[in-house]
Amino acid sequence: MENGGNLNLLDNLKKRQSELEWVNHPMIGCDDSFRYLYAFGLGVMALGNMKAMMELQDYFDTVLDKLCISRKNREQIITDINNYFDFRITECTEKLKEKEVQYCFTFDLYKIYQLSLWSQDYCEKILDYYQQIFRFSDIEREFFEGFSECASRKDTKKAIEIYNIFRKKGYDIRYSILTYFFPDFILEEEYGDIVVKAGKTFVIDKPTTVNGDIKVERGGSLLMNGGILKIHGGIISDGGRIRLYSTRIRVIENNYEYFMHIDNAAIVQISDSFIDCGKFTGFMKQTSGRLIITDTIINNVAKNRALSFYGRSAVISRSRFVNCKNGALALYKRSRVEIKNCEFTNCEAEYGAALYSESIGNVKCENCVFDECKARYLGAAVYFKYQKFGQFMKNCSCKQCIPEENQIFNVYDDDFEIQRIEKRGSV
Repeated sequence: MENGGNLNLLDNLKKRQSELEWVNHPMIGCDDSFRYLYAFGLGVMALGNMKAMMELQDYFDTVLDKLCISRKNREQIITDINNYFDFRITECTEKLKEKEVQYCFTFDLYKIYQLSLWSQDYCEKILDYYQQIFRFSDIEREFFEGFSECASRKDTKKAIEIYNIFRKKGYDIRYSILTYFFPDFILEEEYGDIVVKAGKTFVIDKPTTVNGDIKVERGGSLLMNGGILKIHGGIISDGGRIRLYSTRIRVIENNYEYFMHIDNAAIVQISDSFIDCGKFTGFMKQTSGRLIITDTIINNVAKNRALSFYGRSAVISRSRFVNCKNGALALYKRSRVEIKNCEFTNCEAEYGAALYSESIGNVKCENCVFDECKARYLGAAVYFKYQKFGQFMKNCSCKQCIPEENQIFNVYDDDFEIQRIEKRGSV
């Protein structure tokens, strides 16, 4: 009985370890059709002959799991390989046109190839076939062969050397793809002040430290995609483009009113990110254009509001504003703003701790939660300076917001729909 219990415990621990090590495939965000054809292309190597199928199918199944390929489509891959190969392989290679996709696909092929023994000759021919189709240069071929070998041996030092040579020769590959196939691969970059000129794009997709400011000039572009940024300064843009995707930012030092100051922008996009302002500064001031924030946490804001928005329109959804010591959102001019499914926790201000609006444009706030927000005067959670139609509050709730008598200040009664929650967890 005791041995049986120990075995069950070990099984549970192994299962838990497997869950912690699970990482979705880099192509998981693509549509079903794309992922099927991507999987079909890999299946040509893994299932293309009997020897390959016998030794590679188990690993191939784990790739299909990470790509979320349905049971029905898994069976269809074998059917298509046997009966409709010419048609499907044409569709597959047409889908795999983007260089970044080709690079990810090639790493998948190498991973399968390195597991082959009996079918190694066959897999090598398939690998060469795809690289010919992708028109890979000798430099690209050498990189994938060398980096994949380093990954199998867990030789991080050599892998960094190979990657740096690849970049010096004018090529690049997304850091998140490298770390997906080689989890031990860590490459950190360090910069002083950065100036992004017109026509240039500066990409942060790996652990990066900036000892200064990032300035984006008109026509320049800053793209953070999967990066981890530690910064001793701020981001200043005048006419540049700003995009943050799956980014983690920690402000180490900042003397500005806002960490990001955006002028003359067409659109700013922030999604699936975490920004910690370190209690040094407000997060962002945007004076024009559009703003889209989704699935993002903004934390430890001081000195100013987390966001002061003077632009044309904004959509803020499924996001959290936490520990904003001078308030979360402030809206001005004619800004039209939709705030949906957001949480505001421990925000403080003189008026409207979570939301302060002077905008004469429509402002809609739906399905939001205000938790422990405190105003010194009016609007513990929300304060509208001008009472007008178009100020819309629906299905929102307040939890322990002070002062209780005016948690939402100055909205039209017809539009007002809010629940007051006196104690946490009860309605």
